[in-house]
Amino acid sequence: MREFVFTVEYERGADQLMDLFIENPDLQAETMAIHVTQESMWRLEHVTGPTAALEAFDDHLESTTVCSDIISMCDAPIVESDHEILSRTPERRIIYSVRTEGDGIHSIPFVAAKHVGDGLLMQSKRRTNKYQWSLLVDDDDTVGDIYEEMTDGLRDGLSLSIQRLSEPRCWVKSGFDTDSLPAEQQAALEAAVAYGYYETPRCNSLKEIAAAIDIPNSTLQYRLNRAEAWLAKQFVSDTLITDVKERTELVEVET
Repeated sequence: MREFVFTVEYERGADQLMDLFIENPDLQAETMAIHVTQESMWRLEHVTGPTAALEAFDDHLESTTVCSDIISMCDAPIVESDHEILSRTPERRIIYSVRTEGDGIHSIPFVAAKHVGDGLLMQSKRRTNKYQWSLLVDDDDTVGDIYEEMTDGLRDGLSLSIQRLSEPRCWVKSGFDTDSLPAEQQAALEAAVAYGYYETPRCNSLKEIAAAIDIPNSTLQYRLNRAEAWLAKQFVSDTLITDVKERTELVEVET
């Protein structure tokens, strides 16, 4: 099997729901499961972010009468659509949705189901102006067919880029439970990595990164410290097969 990873990027104003993600950088959505046939799609999605952004997300789900997914092709009419919020907290949602599309240009899951058929596996993640998709496909010809139909269906304000076509990398989850890491701390950690804070030599200082992402330096420092503490605790809980005292004694013996 091959892993096909690509991203659809949205200009501001091209999609109402995507604008909500653009305006709220800490808002993100990740699929927990997607099941698609050529007729219908069911999905379970985990959405996290600030309370106000999630409430706006809820309002959008309730009010949308056309395609509400942030995908590259939304011109096909929605014959049937329904959703239910299975779990709700101030900063996260788990949402079940089902929909059937009519004739016309179809959304990415339906295009993939058309070319892959039974056994389709997909993942997706959306944040800021990006909606990234990962598919498992059995040959490069299938990738070519999917890519051609997707690019033909792109509307104004959207662009598609391919990240990789390779051996599968991202289908085995790590042991880290990211649900327990607040979105703003995750964003701080991602920014630090993106701006080379952990490179040797260091590419940017925290002050420079804070200025680049337009938050106070003290806020970035606090969030990054909390995220680093979370990472350390996750690492210890996920990797130690003995308790800390026993591991320390082993190190002392070896040295």
